Amino acid sequence: MTYEKVLTFFKKLPDENPPITDKLVKNGFKQVCDGYILEASQRGIANPSQNWHLITYCEAKIKEGKLNHNYRYTPCGELLVYMAEASKAVDAVTLEGLVEEIITSDQIHNRRFWNNRIKDVCWDKIKLKFNQK
Repeated sequence: MTYEKVLTFFKKLPDENPPITDKLVKNGFKQVCDGYILEASQRGIANPSQNWHLITYCEAKIKEGKLNHNYRYTPCGELLVYMAEASKAVDAVTLEGLVEEIITSDQIHNRRFWNNRIKDVCWDKIKLKFNQK
């Protein structure tokens, strides 16, 4: 799973969050400052989609000369949910259950905990999906 493979796949998709990712973000599970939020703000983008987040990230890595380097794990939970949903690496029922668990939790703002939980559910399946292509 290289930056090139990831970029090529996701660049073909609409610049919007699909329904499950959208539900997660609109219910408050999202990065609130720094990182991609800061970069989007500097570009005049108020509510960047996870598609924008991923494409911008991959393009930056490719500019660093990492076109065919392996895409390393990202700790951003909403980005992993997006990647899993948009690529269909994780089935919708599993993702919906995970998002429901997060947004109904009284610990929704515990990003470290939820990012690890999302990683456990999604990351290996995302890698598998892209390593098959």
